[in-house]
Amino acid sequence: MENTRRHVLLVCQVFLLTFKTADLIVFLLASRTAYNEFVKYHNFRHVVDVLQALFHFLVRIGTLLPYPPYNSASVLKKSPIAELLKPFDALTLLISAIGHDVGHPGVNNAFLVALNAPLAQLYNDRSVLESFHCAAYSQILRRYWPQAFSDSAMRKLMINNILATDMGLHFKYMTDLGNLQQKIAHDQGDTDGWNSKMKEDQKDLACGVLIKCADICNVVRRRKFILYVVKLTLATGTEI
Repeated sequence: MENTRRHVLLVCQVFLLTFKTADLIVFLLASRTAYNEFVKYHNFRHVVDVLQALFHFLVRIGTLLPYPPYNSASVLKKSPIAELLKPFDALTLLISAIGHDVGHPGVNNAFLVALNAPLAQLYNDRSVLESFHCAAYSQILRRYWPQAFSDSAMRKLMINNILATDMGLHFKYMTDLGNLQQKIAHDQGDTDGWNSKMKEDQKDLACGVLIKCADICNVVRRRKFILYVVKLTLATGTEI
């Protein structure tokens, strides 16, 4: 009964954050406009790529329902960590993906720090671009999706997700993930004994790792896509 009640509350929480299709389109257009067209990689095409990868991951681990609905064969058995992620967390991850590189200037953190750029000074040389993306994206949300902006839990997790894309923190995340795997093995996959703070911390880690994977996996997915295009071109005789 308690689990059912929690599920209903989570669904209601997500429902309160939804809005009309027309408003969603305006929000997406505003987000796209905030990306610099002159940047060759960290542009809105990269956003779509990360969003699609993240959606696929969330379906595969069972946090989101399969799409199409009948395609259940591709869903893995839920892991103890995947069990910690709820629809609200999935929605937050997808929203985070849309704005995780807003306003990217086309250079990295090391360049900005070495240049002693105003942006590096503003954020004390730490996760400079990621902090900037958080701040800039917050203003887009505040104007075009105020429900999401005003939800403190969503905003907290969104900041966690976007900051996780800082490659300077990569090895820290890998270490934390290794420690989590050891803990899961030690507890034999049972997370019932974890307190609420521990579950929250590990859920944040899982969300961070998911968006990190989506952010950097393009190079390993590109080969499959090229092979698909080549096969389709050969089959149809039409260039794509």
